[in-house]
Amino acid sequence: MDIDIQKELAGKNPARVAPQIRRNVKIQKQRVQMHLIMTLFFLALASARLIFSWVPLWVQLFALIALPFTALGIYGDGRLLKYQKQKLKLIEEILNSRTES
Repeated sequence: MDIDIQKELAGKNPARVAPQIRRNVKIQKQRVQMHLIMTLFFLALASARLIFSWVPLWVQLFALIALPFTALGIYGDGRLLKYQKQKLKLIEEILNSRTES
């Protein structure tokens, strides 16, 4: 992913944009963690039917249907998290170069 940071920051103050990007990174981390927890939960539900016979079949089917969507959520939000981290790194480099000169 190549980021044209000058194009994205056109007309914006990097010092004002950086806190927003930091907040976005924090939110994306939470989203990835939430998707991971949901994936593990759905895996546990899907396998619970194999171990315990009292778990209804519809619970296992729901877990098996929802599992790919949570995996896609991990993938998509993970890519977005990497993008936001890279963007934050470039903005911090710009801010550091401004303070040094």
